[in-house]
Amino acid sequence: MSREYPQEQLLAFVQAMANVAASDGRITEDERQQLDDVVAGVGLSPRDEHVAALIEKEFQKPSRLTDIVSKIEIRELRVSLLRMLVEVACADGEIAPQERASVKEAASAFGIDVSVADELIDWTLASIKLEQREREIMEKLS
Repeated sequence: MSREYPQEQLLAFVQAMANVAASDGRITEDERQQLDDVVAGVGLSPRDEHVAALIEKEFQKPSRLTDIVSKIEIRELRVSLLRMLVEVACADGEIAPQERASVKEAASAFGIDVSVADELIDWTLASIKLEQREREIMEKLS
């Protein structure tokens, strides 16, 4: 991210990411890695005791997503969060109905048109499929 944000905003960001990753009742290794990358990307450490406990708590007993995202007041963080929520939800190349509903719930809470969230999800899934296809083709060339 391009600038410094208040710690509580960043923690809410991470908490929301963990919430959506856990919304389908399982956390894949791809989702976990994506979440760790996001945590590091916002300037926090996934190994930090407080951050790790916050993530684990969401995995075990998720909070209401609208309660979490309501803590995020900065527009730039909201838009980044929505994008990252989509990436984590789609990290395993598919999106469960509960994950899609969570992303749309966050978009709605932020005042963002849910149809745009759907477009973003569909585009992300198509991009992942294209990347997978590229790898398959490149393997044939080597």
